[in-house]
Amino acid sequence: MRLPSASVPDGTYVELVRSLFRTLPPTILITLIFSALALLITRETPDPLLDLLGIFGTVAAAARITLLLLLRRRAADDTLGIAEARRMERQFALSYLGFAAIIGSFGARAFMVAAPDARIAVTALLVGYAAGVATGISYRPWIGVSAMLMGVVPTIAVTLATPGIDYRAAGCVLLILLAGGIHSIIGRYHYATAGITMRRAFAALARKDGLTGLPNRLALGERFDEISSRKGIRGDIAVHCLDLDRFKPVNDRYGHPTGDLLLQAVAERLGRLLRNHDFAARVGGDEFVVLQPGIGDVSEANLFARRTARLIAEPYVIGDLTIIIGTSIGFALASQHGMDLEKLIAAADAALLRAKDLGGGATVAAAPVRRAG
Repeated sequence: MRLPSASVPDGTYVELVRSLFRTLPPTILITLIFSALALLITRETPDPLLDLLGIFGTVAAAARITLLLLLRRRAADDTLGIAEARRMERQFALSYLGFAAIIGSFGARAFMVAAPDARIAVTALLVGYAAGVATGISYRPWIGVSAMLMGVVPTIAVTLATPGIDYRAAGCVLLILLAGGIHSIIGRYHYATAGITMRRAFAALARKDGLTGLPNRLALGERFDEISSRKGIRGDIAVHCLDLDRFKPVNDRYGHPTGDLLLQAVAERLGRLLRNHDFAARVGGDEFVVLQPGIGDVSEANLFARRTARLIAEPYVIGDLTIIIGTSIGFALASQHGMDLEKLIAAADAALLRAKDLGGGATVAAAPVRRAG
């Protein structure tokens, strides 16, 4: 049995943590079953320790439900990051393993002091609990395996230490089921991790320009939707459309391989200009789009465009060649043209054409839309 790897890609890890917070229905079910069974057994078995374990277990189960209700919406958010996912996993593990320790102690104590009928019910509870762990928490095996061990091993120890073939047989059956559950958890974890990692890799490829490594038009649209709906970013959004000047003569004179290297160099320079929330994409040929959120007014967008034009116009050394090109830039503001990305790109493209008409190497802002009334 191959143990889980200690490291997975960050995006895969976040997806695995998200799975923990989709366990509300089985959590509610095991809470109801445990509470009802604990009530029945403690009423028939006068034992202060068993009473306390029943109360603590019900409280711990309620705390698990509360945690899931509080965090499941955040867990499903696409903006969930690695640091926050780790913190949420620790919170989940604390509540989950706390309940596992209590249900394990309750089961062991019930086998020691309760009537035979109650022991049968406890055995069914533990088998059902372990099965739920194996299916619901298998994507985080360190939590799942720990919970199964804490929940079942105390009762196994009691049954194996109790005289009588029936008890020892029950202990052996629980031990076999425990081993099978652990094997199932680890197998499901490896299968899920490989599948999620592959799916994310294909999704990333579908959103990346193969030549420059920049995001493509699909990723651009998704990023714009994310930025426009995010509450933490204030201010306006500028959409810059860039078209390289004198790029076609480079391709015609030196060939497409040189042109491709030039595009890669341009993409690298664009990446150096971006702030934390800025976003650049290659949308075709020698055309690029940059999203600049969180700006105060048009002057900030104009300053960014001019800086971009100056940096791209600096000479490129490719092999033995020194190549000089330029860029024309048109930009549009969301506050003047609305929050529709295609309309913003169309307005920025129109401004770009005016920049080309000025001879290239220029930056032009799109004219504001006149609103009726």
